[in-house]
Amino acid sequence: MTVRDLLKRTPFRLAVTFSLFFITTILALFTVVYLVASARLVADIRDRVETTLDSLAALDGERTFDDLVTLVASESESVRDPDFIVELVDKNGNFLAGNVRGVKDSNQWMTLKRADLFLTLDRGEPDDEFLAIWRPLLKGKLLVGSDNSEVKQMKSFLKKLLGYGLLAAFLAIALCATYFARETQHRIDAFARPLARVSKGEIAARVPTSGQQDDIDQVAMQVNGMLGNLQRLIENVNQSSSDIAHDLKKPLGRLRQRLDDARRQAATKEEFQGAIESALGDIDSISETFDALLRITQIEAGARKSRFVTVDLASLLADVRDVYDIVAEDSGDRLSYSSSCDGPAQVRGDPELLVQLFANLVENSIRHCPADTAISITLSAESGAYIVSVADTGPGIPEQERQNVFRRLYRLERARSTDGSGLGLSLVAAIVELHGAKIALSDNAPGLKAEVRFPAA
Repeated sequence: MTVRDLLKRTPFRLAVTFSLFFITTILALFTVVYLVASARLVADIRDRVETTLDSLAALDGERTFDDLVTLVASESESVRDPDFIVELVDKNGNFLAGNVRGVKDSNQWMTLKRADLFLTLDRGEPDDEFLAIWRPLLKGKLLVGSDNSEVKQMKSFLKKLLGYGLLAAFLAIALCATYFARETQHRIDAFARPLARVSKGEIAARVPTSGQQDDIDQVAMQVNGMLGNLQRLIENVNQSSSDIAHDLKKPLGRLRQRLDDARRQAATKEEFQGAIESALGDIDSISETFDALLRITQIEAGARKSRFVTVDLASLLADVRDVYDIVAEDSGDRLSYSSSCDGPAQVRGDPELLVQLFANLVENSIRHCPADTAISITLSAESGAYIVSVADTGPGIPEQERQNVFRRLYRLERARSTDGSGLGLSLVAAIVELHGAKIALSDNAPGLKAEVRFPAA
């Protein structure tokens, strides 16, 4: 793998970014500690110098100045500490006492190098430095300075500490970043391999999960859900293509036969016109089938989600009952509606499609059940969901066929003699999926119960 390929990998870039951020943070913290500690030590040295000045200046007076000269001379001769300098001069700048001579006059704090000073007793290193300041007296000036070697030592110690710390931190960060980058890359590769297989046509491939229920597992489950939907759509398309070819073969063959018979056998204008009208009826039936297929496809693609509003299921189901009550009565059936909800049952959805959903279920019961069948619509509520059941006391659907009836153009053997294209329940399933609901068919003992569970708005 080349460096360019390595730089393209997200885990590597994240590891490098994390390492740089961490090292930058360490450097920033060290800089703060370095500056604060340096300032603190310098302040301590100045405090010592100020204290010494105060104690010596206590003898500054008309009668005690000579005592101050004697004290400074005595201290300068007896001092064994190479970290301390003192100089006392008169008003004309003439040297009176001290262990250093000729220091330039200044009103500010000065940093003096030992190599630049004329010391009467020089026991230190040439590169030593002093922090010193002059203080005016009645008959002259007094200089006191202290060596700042402890500042240099502290800085040297902190620099070494920083070097070792950065080395240790770099090694630790490098190891951690490498480990996490490898682990992340393994997870990404685990995503990439199944997706590559899907792109080659293996639509059953799925992304593995680690079982940790972390964010990557959440994404993996969402990807697997998407792949599952994709597989189902592809299978539906393949099955629909086969079903369309199979189910439209008969009406197209019948249409061709009628037109051929009319061409060869129609002796009068009326016979020819009758054959044409029958052919037009077959064409209308085929057109309705294709319209229904297109409608299902549009719904499955989610094109109608933009029309979602808050819908009251209780009111909508009452309207469906009112519309189909007469239709059921004309067929010799009985249609009823009941609700156990105290108030409105609000869900998010397309009102037109929801009416189509329940209308199809009711029409299915009316069409495929004998006369005197009881058809009921019930609405109930559970925690966070509303349940709509459409049940009848008809012949029902065998358990092994209950999933098949949602396939496009699929019809039970006994239903092939009735009108219909086999798309009613396919449309129902598409509408249910669009609304994030669930549908289940069960035995009503006798008859069939279709139960649709909606998430509450």
